Amino acid sequence: MSAEKLRNIGPTSSRELREIGVETREDLADFGIEEVTRRLLFRFGSEKKISVNYLYALEGAMHDQDWRDISPALKEKLPLMLEQVRAELSSK
Repeated sequence: MSAEKLRNIGPTSSRELREIGVETREDLADFGIEEVTRRLLFRFGSEKKISVNYLYALEGAMHDQDWRDISPALKEKLPLMLEQVRAELSSK
């Protein structure tokens, strides 16, 4: 399934994902949310405002489920991971 057809993923996000090498749900699963987040932030830098909702959409797309169905525990972990990746990239 191409990035354009991933659930929760619109045209802009689909383009961004293709630019970092994510073409399919399998690519998304292989890289994982943390690596996809890292690649998006590295590729687009400060011009990319990755929100927690974007991460929910990616997680839902990876599992072909609506982003609102992400578990509460994961919804708590994703913002922490985003801040960790941002801090990691800003220290380089």
